[in-house]
Formats: sequence, structure tokens, C-alpha cells
Amino acid sequence: METTVDLNLLRTFVVVYRARNITRAAETLHLSQPAVSHAIRRLREHFDDPLFVRTRAGVTPTRLAATIYADVNGAVSQLMVSTREGRRFDPATSTRRFRLALTDLGEAGLLPRILEATGSAGSGIQIETVPLDIETVAQYVLSSDVDAAIGSSAVPGPVNQEILFHDRYGCLVPEDLDAPDGVVTVDDLRRLPEVRVGPSAGHRKITEAVATLGAGILSDTPHVEVNRFTSLPRIVALCGFFAIVPVDAFTRLIPGLEGTKLLELPFESPRTGVHLISHRDTAASAAHAWFLDTIRTALAGD
Repeated sequence: METTVDLNLLRTFVVVYRARNITRAAETLHLSQPAVSHAIRRLREHFDDPLFVRTRAGVTPTRLAATIYADVNGAVSQLMVSTREGRRFDPATSTRRFRLALTDLGEAGLLPRILEATGSAGSGIQIETVPLDIETVAQYVLSSDVDAAIGSSAVPGPVNQEILFHDRYGCLVPEDLDAPDGVVTVDDLRRLPEVRVGPSAGHRKITEAVATLGAGILSDTPHVEVNRFTSLPRIVALCGFFAIVPVDAFTRLIPGLEGTKLLELPFESPRTGVHLISHRDTAASAAHAWFLDTIRTALAGD
């Protein structure tokens, strides 16, 4: 068996692994289906493993294929980007597709401004968003599955992280709750049930506030935990819950907040830095560097 593997074969392997379909992979690679099948057959011989098992929907990777993908994906993806664009990148003519990990708050409040900034180049540049999961985002950035991410917590892992701007937290309550001074009372926080966005969205400052500033006031465990911020206003308005939310981002998400209102917390409002997360080797790609600079410019001054 050969001791080395052709990089073109590994490139094909990565695309097939992501697509889970030989035909779609061939379209992505601009190759014929037989050419892709031949490449996978050579890799099967090299690794002495089926690598992909046919299913009705396409192919499913074997356990060894998953291990190989984890080992080679980042390096191969970075090589693919560098080969395609190198250090020359013209946003006015490029049709490159960038992938950006965001929460629903980010999609509603930040994405329109990023789209305006990228669109101002007058090109065919495309943006695809994927849901942000704070536990896995560093892995996706390192493997080049996403080009960048924006989240409200720092993440573990060898990635670049910079604070774009700061936000603070307040309390979303039913509109008819009595609060003449604009501050929710401790008694109301103890009386009302809480709905909280789960930790995958990255707003760990909420949990920290519960454990420290709100100790003895807020419960360690909320009555209801949801995945997205967009569901909070109706739950609060219709069910009489309260929710701790990032003030600036949340008011941008749902102007008016019908049936609810935002109040100050009865303890020091936590502040959070909104982070831009990216690969440490972005200098290797002029396209990545341009994309990150465009995000910084679009969100400057928040």
C-alpha cells in the first residue's frame, strides 16, 4: 500500500464527506461522477476501508472516514481556499460564498448591515448563515466549515477572538407589569416564571448573572429553556414570564416588542462583549481578510 496520498484525492474525499452524495460532490468539484467514484475507490484501496456506504439518500461515512475527515479537513479546506484565490482577491468581481455563524439575534440585527457592506462592492459575493452553537463553533472555524462567527461569549480553542462592541442586559416582562421607575422589582423576579435561552446561543453572561449578581433572587434553573431569542416576546406576553435579554440586540430584533416591555434589572446590569471569531491563519487568504475587515467596518460604532 502507498504511504502517501494524493492531495487531490483528499480534496475529493472532503467534498464527498460534506455532501454525503457522489453526484452533488461531482457538481461541486466540476468533475464527472465516474471521476469522483474512481478517486474514492483509490482511497478505499489506500486505507483498506469502504470509507462510504451507499444509502437511499447517498452515502454514509464509516467510522474510519470520520476519523480521517477530522484529521485532514482543516488543512485541505484551507489549501482549497488558498489555491482558488491565493493572495489576490477582487471583491468587485468575485462570486465567492462566505459562511457566517450567527444566532437569530445576529441574523436580525447584524446581518443586514453586513450584507449592505459586502453588497457595496458591487459583486456577486454570497453570504450563507449557519446557526451558532457556542460549543462547536471553534471546531467549525478551524476546519473552515465557516469563515467566521459572531457570538456573545469567548470560545475555547486556538482561534482569533476580538470584541466588536459591547451590549448590556435587561429584563423583558409583560407590558402590564407595574414598574413606574422602569426597574423590575426583586419580588417580581421571584414571583414570575422565567424563560431563558439555552447556553448554545452563547449568552453565558445570563447564567453568570444568575449565579452571582442575582444569587438568591433568580433560580438556577429556568421554568422554560428555548433555543432562540425570537420566541421570547410571545412567551413573555402571553404566558406572563420574564426573560433576561441583551438590550441593544433584542430591541433591534423585534422593534416595538408588542405585549412586552424592557425594564432595568434590580442589580448591576451584566455587560457582554460581542466577539468576532475567526481562523488564526486568515492572512493566508486575501478573501478571508477582506471578509473580516468588512464585518469590522459594518459593525463599527455599536
